[in-house]
Amino acid sequence: MIGLTLSETGFEYYIKWLKYHGTNYTILDYKSDSVFDDIIKCTGFILTGGVDIYPELYNDWETKEDAGKFNPERDGFELKLMDHAYNTGKPVYGICRGCQLVNVYFKGSLIYDLQSIRNVNHTKIDKDTLRIHPVRLVKNSQIYEIIRREKGFVTSSHHQAIDRPGEGIIVTSKSPDGVIESIEHEDSSKFIIGVQWHPERFSDSENLFSKNILSRLMYLTK
Repeated sequence: MIGLTLSETGFEYYIKWLKYHGTNYTILDYKSDSVFDDIIKCTGFILTGGVDIYPELYNDWETKEDAGKFNPERDGFELKLMDHAYNTGKPVYGICRGCQLVNVYFKGSLIYDLQSIRNVNHTKIDKDTLRIHPVRLVKNSQIYEIIRREKGFVTSSHHQAIDRPGEGIIVTSKSPDGVIESIEHEDSSKFIIGVQWHPERFSDSENLFSKNILSRLMYLTK
């Protein structure tokens, strides 16, 4: 059974996506008193998107303008979840914020704001429309072996991204403007994969960039 971490935003899309693919899942609510018991029962995890990770976790600083917009309780819970998954060898699939959380767990850093720091825009076009852009995958990687495509188009709805990869983390795809779009652990015996795009928000749920990693995770967690 796959544990799906609760997100503050767009959570209904994850539920719809998992149901479409017949996924056996349980929701991991960081506010629940029994959530750590639920984690132990899971055979794998999906870390969902959501609000920004508290910046001091990756050696940046909270600004006066951004005070109060973070969710440190969720951050702490998901870092403990990563401890459990890594130490037990359970697979992890990080999506958007989840991808960034994986990198932070391994002591990597994030770009605080892409538009002001890198002058690139990866945010939604409007409230209901995600941006679409191309990515190129590294051939010698788990994600390429799973998707079996070197190029593709993915959804985009984020203003932060991975800066310095964490210890043991390798970059496996980028967008044309140089933004890191996916990562994985260098130990290929571990399934720890993060994507910056939103597979649950593809208009075509059969798209290989939406379906294939989830299918592999479902296989590993039977």
